[in-house]
Amino acid sequence: MRKVSVRLTDQHFEILEALVMAGEYASTSEAIRDAIRRLIADKIEVLEKVQMRNSFR
Repeated sequence: MRKVSVRLTDQHFEILEALVMAGEYASTSEAIRDAIRRLIADKIEVLEKVQMRNSFR
C-alpha cells in the first residue's frame, strides 16, 4: 500500500472526523479509501475507454 498526502478543507476534514466519531469508519484514512473506491466504481466506464484507446497505440 502506498502513502499519499492530501490537503482537505477544514469543512471536509470535520465531516470525515464526524463520520469516524459516528462509527461509520474506523479512521479518516478508511473513509477516504471508501470515497476513492466509490469514485473509481462511478468512473469505471471512463477508465475502460482510456484503457481501450491506449491498447490500440
